[in-house]
Amino acid sequence: MKKWPAQLLIGTLCLCLALSGGTALGEEAQTAVSTVAPQTDEIMEDPAALAGEADMTAQSDYSAVRYTAVASTALKVRREPTADSAGNGSLDRNDVAYIIELGDEWSLVYTGRNVGYVLTKYLIDIKPYVYSSTGETDTASAAVAPAATSDASADSPDGFQEKFVAYAYKKVVARKEMDEKSAAVFRIPQYDEVTVSANQGGWSYIRYKNSYGYVPTDSLFKWDRIDPYAGDIPGCIKHMGLAFVNHSTDIRSYDDNGNEVLKTVNPGSALAVDTPDAQGRYPLPYWRTTGYVEESDIGYMMMVVPWEDAQSGDLISCMSTYYAVGIHTINYQGRNYNIYLGSSFISGTVVQPNETVNTYDLMGPYRYSTGYHRAPIMNPHALWGYGGGTCQVNTTLYNVLIQVPIFINWRKVHLEIGIYYCPVGFDAAVGGGDITMIFTNTLPYAIRINYFMSDGCLTVGIFRV
Repeated sequence: MKKWPAQLLIGTLCLCLALSGGTALGEEAQTAVSTVAPQTDEIMEDPAALAGEADMTAQSDYSAVRYTAVASTALKVRREPTADSAGNGSLDRNDVAYIIELGDEWSLVYTGRNVGYVLTKYLIDIKPYVYSSTGETDTASAAVAPAATSDASADSPDGFQEKFVAYAYKKVVARKEMDEKSAAVFRIPQYDEVTVSANQGGWSYIRYKNSYGYVPTDSLFKWDRIDPYAGDIPGCIKHMGLAFVNHSTDIRSYDDNGNEVLKTVNPGSALAVDTPDAQGRYPLPYWRTTGYVEESDIGYMMMVVPWEDAQSGDLISCMSTYYAVGIHTINYQGRNYNIYLGSSFISGTVVQPNETVNTYDLMGPYRYSTGYHRAPIMNPHALWGYGGGTCQVNTTLYNVLIQVPIFINWRKVHLEIGIYYCPVGFDAAVGGGDITMIFTNTLPYAIRINYFMSDGCLTVGIFRV
């Protein structure tokens, strides 16, 4: 194998220091440009993996490149051309990919850091890459690597990237370094808004009224993305799949004092579950605790497929919330009826790429004339209203949307204490005026929203169309 020219070696080191550019949706219908840093968990690998990566990179000099392309969306680079293969870095949207082998389904690419496989269908603007014996690219007929930029870290004022918005859960002191003993630089009052650029090691680098510093990540709540491709929202629950139970099934909690039945669900109920524990029990969030179902209770599993690998019909995210049944007052019967009615208005909705949806347009208005019953509501001026229960329909949908890169344009929470059926800060209220949720499908394909209803269990799944 020929040695790399010195110019290429320097260029490669510059590329490793470069931050990639990304597009972020702004407020409502506006569009803004934001720079998105690579996610740490997709770059840092174990020593054995790094050894393999070094071997692959050593084989990736530019003389092996045949084409260049642009990533149409954020892509995970995989070690083998299969959806379940381990990751080997990533490409952000609009990154240049250097194609070594162009395939119908998978292509072998060099990212400037790593070599691996990506799905060909997400590569656009494919052009021939011409390599000269001098080690320089013939720019007349080939795409050019992005120009190297300074290493502007996301946790410095100069490199600050507007990735998330969040709120102080309590009064919090911002520090100069990621250390509780570090010097205090400013204070944030309870419930004030901050902008977040980076999350690492339990700390968030934030901007508050043109001041910059670190705060503990768990001191913030009510997170939403400014850039839909910024990565996971801290505290967001992402489920393994839907478990369809084959008989009346007890959801149980387990602790040192034994176990108790939290809820009994009907045969055929769909429950969003996580990876089973050593005893073969599937955990799931039940209100603000953890419940479990046994493997023997499950008749069928529908697995979540990573959104970037999903094919038509695949499930890409899911969520379940639970509500009381067996309360026979007219108001609580009304709440359960409204949950069914509101879900039926949304279930089956297809949302095209870049389409914006206001859930009020699907479920509202919340009136007697549109079929809703009176039921308990969270309002300081009233104990009941028409449409009580539809907030749970909306909240469950919100928790499904944020598991994938879908942009939330607008939402409201139930005061600062939240609601019992989801973690604090992860609810989305509905009502009149601006009490609604608006979202935009920022995925590169259409999605379908489906609700799975059974008494006491409300489940939502998002599928690729």
